[in-house]
Formats: sequence, structure tokens, C-alpha cells
Amino acid sequence: MADSLPKGYEPQNVESRWRKHWEENKTFTPDPDSPGEPYSIVIPPPNVTGALHIGHALNLTLIDVLCRHARQKGKNVLWLPGTDHAGIATQNVVERALAKEGKTRRDLGRDAFIERVWAWREEYGHRILDQISAMGASVDWTRLRFTMDEGLSAAVRKVFVRLYKEGLIYKGDYIINWCSRCHTALADDEVEHEQHQGKLWKIRYPLSDGSGHITVATTRPETIPGDTAVCVHPEDERYANLVGKSVQVPVLGRTIPIIADSYVDREFGTGALKVTPCHDHNDWALGQKHHLEFLQVIDENGVMKAEAGPYAGLSKEDCRDKIVADISSAGLLEGEENLDHAVGHCYRCHTVVEPHVSTQWFVAATKLAPAAREAVPSLTRILPETWLRTYYHWLDTIRDWCISRQIWWGHRIPAWTCNDCGELVVAEEAPDVCPKCAGHRLKQEDDVLDTWFSSALWPFSSMGWPEDTKDLQRWYPTSVLVTGFDILFFWVARMMMMGLHLMGRAPFANVYLHALVRDATGRKMSKSTGNVIDPREMIA
Repeated sequence: MADSLPKGYEPQNVESRWRKHWEENKTFTPDPDSPGEPYSIVIPPPNVTGALHIGHALNLTLIDVLCRHARQKGKNVLWLPGTDHAGIATQNVVERALAKEGKTRRDLGRDAFIERVWAWREEYGHRILDQISAMGASVDWTRLRFTMDEGLSAAVRKVFVRLYKEGLIYKGDYIINWCSRCHTALADDEVEHEQHQGKLWKIRYPLSDGSGHITVATTRPETIPGDTAVCVHPEDERYANLVGKSVQVPVLGRTIPIIADSYVDREFGTGALKVTPCHDHNDWALGQKHHLEFLQVIDENGVMKAEAGPYAGLSKEDCRDKIVADISSAGLLEGEENLDHAVGHCYRCHTVVEPHVSTQWFVAATKLAPAAREAVPSLTRILPETWLRTYYHWLDTIRDWCISRQIWWGHRIPAWTCNDCGELVVAEEAPDVCPKCAGHRLKQEDDVLDTWFSSALWPFSSMGWPEDTKDLQRWYPTSVLVTGFDILFFWVARMMMMGLHLMGRAPFANVYLHALVRDATGRKMSKSTGNVIDPREMIA
């Protein structure tokens, strides 16, 4: 008998046999009516496009240890799994597949494209779930959820309508982060700032009265056609006699005012700032405060608009070269120097992000943030505590959250505009008639919601909310959230805001932020970088 035993432990047969046993016998499927102290964790839902890498393995291992330990202590444990529809990422994957066929999503049309995405999800969307199973994670597969399933979609619509009626969701023109590759708005925390070797140009703006000039320093001369003021610090003695005068925009010749504001950094460049309200977030605020003209000169494709005058039709990169050459020829280029500075890139495709003014939908995060701040650490502990300062800083400096995305895959915004009278109707279900004029020509918004909007509801929507389910009664709030520190803003803070406002309770008692697995050069492991380790290979 002893001779038939393998010389060493052979995991393949053992692991597959027990995994099958667990799933067939629903070993990790808890009953809400069973005794024992409730203990619950929701899995950070991986993107449906994803494949398991060592970062996922770290996260799953930590949660698995906590859940198995809690079961051994006699607790009634729920570990709830699911996946995220990953709006931009999934649409990009399917669009790349279409491109190989020589087609675009617009060739298919919206409905056919969405059918194509669902078909892709049916074929490939379970890969990462199969991989999680292969790791032996003790999740309850009977409660598997998807952020686009029927129940979660209904929860998203209900939340949107409620927040809109409460004045916490609104629609308006605002300066947002725009990706010209993904053709969509991005929230502030979806912009990754990378150090970039650029230049600082010093350019003379002639005074309109002919008495001289003021020199402005800029890293973005391509936005000069959109300048509507020059701003200096009110206590900067160098320019005290110039405030209230006007200057000519170089080459273009438009007249714009010189204004004063304490926002200006006197030590940077020349201490004189060109103000382009439609192409810089801080300039937007200055424009509103000082009632400046708002002149948009770069379109959503990164091409100069008609408002850019002689530079219309050029890409913003070509415009930069041309306008610098023209300014130099006019004798207005005082100098240029190399400058290392942070440049925003799209977190999905790494295209340089352009500040862009457009009509978008927003959550009034500035109104929801104070409760989320106050709840830590009184209701929720964040561990390690070194992340507390970061959490507080983000909530203290938060701007309203742009939640509309100009893509097709995702939760379509439940708002309709009447083509007859312009009335905006926000409702959970499509209206048959306009409540204002009784017209029937109602058009739904084309935009979808930011993926993180549905993810922010995950701790309670995944347990059946808005229905008052036994799961919610038993396991909400959850016991621990285990996630990487890199989504503290994307996800954790937003779940805190939504849970407190909609449920009246913080969504988790504890948040454990673990480190990221990095490669030998210190870079975060990611599939797009190509530096991932597949845990399945390590298992094999």
C-alpha cells in the first residue's frame, strides 16, 4: 500500500477533487437563518475583461484567510463574488476586435454593438471567475453577481433617480477631463499624472496702449488662441501698475484684460499667467470668478476649431509648433527652457488628457463627502492608519464627480428629453408621455454612467437592494473590505458616500488596504504593461 503512494504531494488531483466537492455541496453557501455571528466580505469585482494576475492572487488570498478563519470561529460567513462590466475597458476590447474586421461600432449601430459586447461577455467573461475557482477561493458561487445584471441595473436606476430628485445629481456645462482616444469624459481620479519632459515658453503680450509688454510663461502655447485674460498676483509689485490695463494676444491681436488674483504663483515662470478658461481647470475657476469670456479652441478630437483663427484644422501638436514659430517671427518669443512637469494621461489608453468644456452629468460629491469623512474612524477603521491622511485630503479637496461617459457599453443614463418642449424627464422606466406638454417624442440620453457609479453601490446592491432581503438584514454592513490602496478614491470613498447616504450605515466596519505587487523595476503589475505573472502558471 505504501509503495502506491506518490513520493511527493501531487496537488492537481487533490485540488480539483476538493474544488468540485465544495461547489457541488455548496460548502461555502451560508444560510442567513443559521446561527453564528454574521461575517461578510464582498469581493472587489474584477473587470469582466480581466485575466488573473498575481495582484488578484494576493487580494484573494488575504480575503480567503479571513473568511476561513472566521468560519473556524463559528461565524456565519458570506464571501460574495462578482464581476464589473468595466465600461471603457470592455468597449475598447470589442472595438479592437471590430477593427480587425474593418468595422467600427458606428457601422453596427448602438443596439447591435451592445449585442456584440454581451456575446463577447458570454464567451470570455467567465475566464477570471474560472481562475478564481482554480485558486480554491472559498466564495459562495450561488450568489454570483455582475454589475450589469438585471437586479443591479435596477438598483442603479433607482439611485440615479433618487439622487436627482434630492438635487445630488445634476446636468450642466463644466470643464472636464477629455480623452480624445476613448472619446469620453474622465473623472479626476481616472487621470494618471506622469512626469514629462516639456518646455516653458516665455512670450511677450504687447500692451494695448503701446507702452510696452508683459511677459507670460506657458507650457501650452497651442491654447493661446483661447486666452481671455492675463493674471498676476495682487501683491506683485512688478505688475501693480498694469492691473486694469489690456494686452494684445500674440499673433491673433485680440484685446484681453490684465486681472489680479491671489491664485497666481509669483515664483513660477514670470509671475504672469495666461488665462484660458476652456482649457485648464484652474483657469475655468478664474474665468467664472472674474466673469471672463469662455473661448473653446480645441475640439473633442484634439483638433483646433474655427475659433483658433489661422490655426483652425491643425492638430493641437501641429498648432503648438506653428504658433511658436509665428510668435518667434513676430519678435515676441523672449525665451524657452526645458521643464519637467506632470502631464495627465487617460488611465485606460494613456492618451494625453485635454481639459474640455462640455455638457455632462455630475454627482454633488462635495455634499456627500463630509459624512464619509466623519465616518472614519468612528464607524469604519482604515488600516494601515497611514492612509487616513490621504483619505481625508481627498475628501477635503473633492470636486463634484463627473459621471457621464460618451460610450455605449454601460448603464444608460435614465433621462429623456422631450423633442417638443425640451422638458427633461428622469425616471426609472422609460416614460410614454411628456409630463409637461403630453408629447410622445422623447429621446433618452446617449451617455452611460461611469463604471464606478454602479461599483459604489456594490456592498448593498449585490445583496439584493432595493429589496429588503434576508442577506441585507443579516450581512450588511460588511465586516471587512480588502483591496489595493490604489482604488482608495475610485472605489472605497465612493462606497462610503453611497452607503452612508442610501443605507444610513457605513458599508464596512474595516477597510484593509494592501500593497501592490510590483515588478523588479518598481512598476505596478498590469496586463497592459506586459509585466504580469499568471498565478495559474505558478499553481501548475
